Amino acid sequence: MQKGDIIKGYLVLQDFKTAGGGLSKWTFASKNKQVFFMKEFLSPKYPTPDAPGSALSKQNKKIECEKFEERHQNIRKALQEKCGIGGNLVITLDFFRQETKYYKVTEKIEVASLSTAEISNLSLDSQILILKTITHSLNVLHKANIVHSDLKPDNILIKQTKTGNYTAKLIDFDDSYFSGLPPILSEDVVGDMVFYSPELASYVKNPVEENAQKLTTKSDIFALGLLFCVYLTNELPPFFSSYQYACLAANNNQKIIFAPEKNIPAELLLLINKMLSTKEKLRPEAHEIFEKLKIIDIENYSEINTRNSKENIKINDKIDTNSKIIIEENTESSGGLRGKGLNILKKNK
Repeated sequence: MQKGDIIKGYLVLQDFKTAGGGLSKWTFASKNKQVFFMKEFLSPKYPTPDAPGSALSKQNKKIECEKFEERHQNIRKALQEKCGIGGNLVITLDFFRQETKYYKVTEKIEVASLSTAEISNLSLDSQILILKTITHSLNVLHKANIVHSDLKPDNILIKQTKTGNYTAKLIDFDDSYFSGLPPILSEDVVGDMVFYSPELASYVKNPVEENAQKLTTKSDIFALGLLFCVYLTNELPPFFSSYQYACLAANNNQKIIFAPEKNIPAELLLLINKMLSTKEKLRPEAHEIFEKLKIIDIENYSEINTRNSKENIKINDKIDTNSKIIIEENTESSGGLRGKGLNILKKNK
């Protein structure tokens, strides 16, 4: 499909561009004088009668596609019924199959092109407004018992309001599932290992029922904690360099501690470190995080030096404080987690 083509009544306005680590493509399309964002999934592909392969392999592919479609439609229905259209959740407006490929349509969002480095240099009140907006959206999602499962900067659209403030839109629910009911792992596990929770890494490594049940909304909270670190400092919290990702360090009995050199309110520091707990049950709920963010004392934060507040967050474990991970310079997004990423999990003991 390319510019000028019509897909289910949508006029493609520009050629599709690759996204998601090569697992999807996107474009803008118009219908009824409105412009939308359109995503084309490159996998799975629905088998046509004349497609190559045996009857059995085509039947298996058909079953895979039907499960894929059912999950997307169920999440879409739940989002529309329980979360509503509009607000800061950019939910799917249309989802369909055209020949062998699946497509989804959402509203088009005008965004401010801010990098994580630029966000980390905003004033604290501007940063907290962004964090509150993200958390509020996540709370709406969690109230519907839905896990986003792929929280990362790429899935947060920063929007500038008419007053000059910055807010955030939460997008991309392709990997979402109902709490405790993750999808059966396929050959391509979509997501970004940089923001995996420890329990998600455990499930990918060993997808048994016990690990699946642990994949609740609390998995999002760990990712949200890492996201907060990135937006505040443009760095992930340090962990021993022998582990490539925070989730792997956490699953090898290392606490993930956020103790940046810049001044941050003690209440916020404590909150983030609770979010980064290796035990999912100890992490706060999204609504609790939102309420905490509402009452953080911004005016007096400059008096707090986080270098001297480590004892307040009970850092009793050794951490490699020199292994700073700059999110845009030294951390490579895994995009769609494929064979290489899966091997990292399987080999890590």
